[in-house]
Amino acid sequence: MNMAFEMARMTVGQTGKNPAVGAVIVKAGKVIGMGAHLGYGKPHAERQALASCNESPQGADIYVTLEPCSHYGKTPPCTEAIIEAGISRVFYASKDLNPKVSGHKVLLDAGVQVAHTPDTAIDRFYAPFFRHLESGRPNVTLKCAVSLDGKLALDDGTSTWITGEAARTDVHYERHLHDAILVGGGTLMHDDPKLTARIEGGGDSPVPVILLGREKLSDGQKILDHPKRPIIYTANEANLKYDETCDVRVGEWTLDAILADLYAEGISSLFVEGGATVLTSFIKQQLYDRILLYVAPKIFGESRHALYKEQISSMEEIVQLELIDVEKLGSDLKLTYGKA
Repeated sequence: MNMAFEMARMTVGQTGKNPAVGAVIVKAGKVIGMGAHLGYGKPHAERQALASCNESPQGADIYVTLEPCSHYGKTPPCTEAIIEAGISRVFYASKDLNPKVSGHKVLLDAGVQVAHTPDTAIDRFYAPFFRHLESGRPNVTLKCAVSLDGKLALDDGTSTWITGEAARTDVHYERHLHDAILVGGGTLMHDDPKLTARIEGGGDSPVPVILLGREKLSDGQKILDHPKRPIIYTANEANLKYDETCDVRVGEWTLDAILADLYAEGISSLFVEGGATVLTSFIKQQLYDRILLYVAPKIFGESRHALYKEQISSMEEIVQLELIDVEKLGSDLKLTYGKA
């Protein structure tokens, strides 16, 4: 199962709304096939593993990180392939909470031995997938780089660079893992960011999403050269000038409506790199799942540019988080938080 889990982890960020899944087939104590789900609409891990077998899988065991699917979607059900191949036993680590899936029962009814072998790490791995199924919105990761005293920038707005190279490289990897990346109009106008994933070996750049408000796009901005068509939420009809290059959506948009709209477009994970105004809005409205805080060993002193801009007058109003992970990146720390 550990081998299957490693295969699933290798495909994170390339399966769209589908979960990343790994599968390993074992016969007479020997691995004879393995596979992973490589992309939305492509064969699932079980079918990939069966196709890779170097001998007949009849009578073999299959280890899968997630309960095999039993319904028709972009691909046929994996239970069908498992039964046809003559697999004797199926071991899966995490139960699929999608109501369309009843793989365990289908396999049992077909005479296949099935065992649910829960694994805490694998259940945690699939938690974001089940969250977006339940909430009907993308999983939202808020990212910010701060000084040791919690500032996003010096008082004059200077913020290049807060963190070191290792932390900045990690941010590009996180971008690669998400379907879309969001910034506000202030960040777009002030920084003119590319919003691409620049990692060794390539990387898949996320769809840029801009909360432009009443700001106006202008010729020559780097976002207009992005490899993917940017989605622009704006209240200013003048931005329709760029509708050939961008998907310009004019209206008075709320965050809830934007997240629902993006989810309807097939975006299941969103990386938010906005400034304090955008971050504060997401935190205040509880529209996030993780916060990635990159902390640099620098002290900025007095500055207006704090992470959270709401005035808090009592301990009952504080935003309480749960620390999930700590990682050292060069001289910086990457702190991963979830809701408490």
